[in-house]
Amino acid sequence: MTITLTKPHSLFYEQFLGKVDTRLLHIRDANETFILDKMDNYFINYFARQVLDKPWNNHLYLYMITGIEKNLDPQSISYIIKVLNVRIKDLFEHYHLIEIKQLNTEMHMYEYFKGTIFKNHSDDQRSKFLSQYISCSYNVKKWVKTKLPEEQQDYFEQFIFPMPSYDSRDFKFTKTANVQRKNTRKSETDAIVDFLPQIRADGHFRWNQIDRLRKMYLKACEEVKNDNLELPFNFEYDEPERVGERFCFRLWDRPTFVLHHQAQFSQSVIRMANNRISAYSDENNHYFVEFIGAERLKNDDEAEGLWFLELIETDVIGSKIYHNASEGEIQRKLELLNSWGYGNEGELPRPFHGHKGILGQNAYVTRNKDKAEGLLFDVEPFYAAATFGLLGVDICTSTGARISELMQINNTKESIKATKVEGDVKYSFYAIPKGRDEAEQFFITTETMKIITKVRKMLLEHYETEKIPSVDYGLQERKHLFKEPKPYFFQYHKKALNSNSISSCLRFLLHGLNFETQEGKPVTIKTHLLRHAFATEAVQRHGVSTDIVAKLLHQRDIKVTGYYSEPTQSQVAQEVSELHDIIMDYIDIDEALLRSPEELHQEFKEYKENVGVLNNVIGGVCVTNMVCPTKMACLGCQAKIPQPEKKNELEEVIVLSRDMEKRFSAMNLPIEVKKAKAMRRQARTELQEIELIEQYRKEEDYDPDIQFKK
Repeated sequence: MTITLTKPHSLFYEQFLGKVDTRLLHIRDANETFILDKMDNYFINYFARQVLDKPWNNHLYLYMITGIEKNLDPQSISYIIKVLNVRIKDLFEHYHLIEIKQLNTEMHMYEYFKGTIFKNHSDDQRSKFLSQYISCSYNVKKWVKTKLPEEQQDYFEQFIFPMPSYDSRDFKFTKTANVQRKNTRKSETDAIVDFLPQIRADGHFRWNQIDRLRKMYLKACEEVKNDNLELPFNFEYDEPERVGERFCFRLWDRPTFVLHHQAQFSQSVIRMANNRISAYSDENNHYFVEFIGAERLKNDDEAEGLWFLELIETDVIGSKIYHNASEGEIQRKLELLNSWGYGNEGELPRPFHGHKGILGQNAYVTRNKDKAEGLLFDVEPFYAAATFGLLGVDICTSTGARISELMQINNTKESIKATKVEGDVKYSFYAIPKGRDEAEQFFITTETMKIITKVRKMLLEHYETEKIPSVDYGLQERKHLFKEPKPYFFQYHKKALNSNSISSCLRFLLHGLNFETQEGKPVTIKTHLLRHAFATEAVQRHGVSTDIVAKLLHQRDIKVTGYYSEPTQSQVAQEVSELHDIIMDYIDIDEALLRSPEELHQEFKEYKENVGVLNNVIGGVCVTNMVCPTKMACLGCQAKIPQPEKKNELEEVIVLSRDMEKRFSAMNLPIEVKKAKAMRRQARTELQEIELIEQYRKEEDYDPDIQFKK
């Protein structure tokens, strides 16, 4: 690696010069590109604002270089430097340190990890600091030893944090922090586990809403172009009866927006807009909308409007939401995001940072949003985010798949396969699960395939091509398994979405759905939380054995599956109540609950009677080809997705269960009566989900009349 005195192009160079070691600033990569010029604003802005004047700035700057050279995600780099910076700052202030060489890992840091100081800090805070500190020290030292010439290594070793003589095993907080994290995850799972069908349905309803907006927006654009109409151009349309509101918008382009707000622009900008030159030329022009308002159609209730309007109003969309913000503005946004459940200790949350062309708004719209009467925004970035979010929500709630598995779905015959059996087409996708190197099969429904088709259509329109382009896989740590570019569905602007971008799409689509833990803490939906909820629902609600759920989740370690599927507090309370009912019915609890290893082995053999993905079942379709998880008891099974086309089957089950209840009551068989009631309850639950599916399918076909006000 070559180090020269040539000046980097980064705007931060002059700011860092004299504060960051000069030789660090001039480090280049193997292609002779200054690494400073490759640094992402996502973390370099934080470094400039919070770390630059600290005695440990060179150490964290060298870590940022290492992270870039290892192709780490910008958010991962940002997270580590924030955790280290906050904790080291605490230690410096507590011990009145001045220079970084005064920080003693065996005294100052050891006292912190033992809990002698900062007693108010949680075990989780101590655990994260120790793990990130050791990771930083190890990776930087490894990079210096393997990537720099031997004659330069001694110089740069001064900027490596010293490795402590201890590790996480030497402190009790490691175990307690893990317990705390598990309890938090289970508490969050408890908050959403009963609402998986509703979450999936709300995702569809919201996608339908933004799809209607996009169609109306495109119609308005076409009307303006075809009739050569002047802007601004007002249009409005009525939402379906379920929403019961009328949405009113105004269509703009850049020049007309300037000319209608001249008092807020300089004379030079007005002149360019009048002449349609430079930034206001036809080549640089684009349409955007202004949301004027919403009104109720049938009552005097306050209209809600689009679900994402408060994100625009509070200016929390994008990666630069704290850029040039005052301390007061930063604190306001931080408090707001924390109230919604976003963010972690030691960092400024950016939950909606997206990906190029997704969520983030055009710079012109962002710069001038405060000049409008209503709310300015671009439609396409929100439509793209909602479409990707819908696919993520649907697959996670119906299969429990990991985010790394979602990212592998691509438009090839090796990735998505269809099998026709007895006139019905069954679908599946193939992905390599965590810890494996061979693809495994994930079964999906026709509903999921419809969403994949929507994503494909959106990508073809975006690229204006007949084929989805091939791009590199988006998860850096697994790229060794996916060396060849593929036409991944989670991609935009010829780059695959990473896990953070997909999570942002998911948050955007489901923002505002109110879920709280029993302690009142807000819960935000994440792919991994949906995976936990899927496992918990399968084991605790539907009696699927843990080993079967491990197969459904493509997990090797059944102990991990056991943790995922542990009962929540609400489920324990419910089970206790049901157990009391059993006791009152004089059931032998030992006989009911205790089984010998031989009995368990026999039960496992009985499970090997496959239902399978190639068979239809009562009220839906089975999405597993593993052993039957519920011994043919398909009602309420997590391995089945209800289908509206089979609604009549569930209605017949309800009628049958009533007849069974009467017969068993007459025969004085109270346990069988309970089973009949449970059958009816499960059938009704699935009918409710089918009603939601029917409703959002109906709204997909809803085509409102657009009203133009020329």
